[in-house]
Amino acid sequence: MPTFNSILVTGSQTINQDLQVNGNETIGVDLQVNGSQTIANSLQINDSASITNNLGVGGVIEAGDSVKAATQIMALNQPTLPAVLPALQQLLYYNPGVLNQPGLVLTGTSGNQYVLFVDDSGGTPNLAIQML
Repeated sequence: MPTFNSILVTGSQTINQDLQVNGNETIGVDLQVNGSQTIANSLQINDSASITNNLGVGGVIEAGDSVKAATQIMALNQPTLPAVLPALQQLLYYNPGVLNQPGLVLTGTSGNQYVLFVDDSGGTPNLAIQML
């Protein structure tokens, strides 16, 4: 498996097996990986990326548009509860109406898609859901 400290590609990049980058990777146009990709620091893609199997990133994935997963996007660290008692909150449901509402998109058991976001318009943050 090829291993590099850093990669800068200004055109397209196609990898038919695995790629491991111990530093940073910047792709100017398209990236297609048919195996696994592991990046120790950061990944920046200015157009599109297609990874068939796994993407492992030791740091942060930032996207200017959307990050899509066929099954799950997970946070693996265990959350820590704050030392104060929680305030009573509610889940707010909004009817469809705002196009391209930013948030976490999930598919319901009916197949409909919903976006989760935080509504703090009333001063107190509430978890909100809206059908797309």
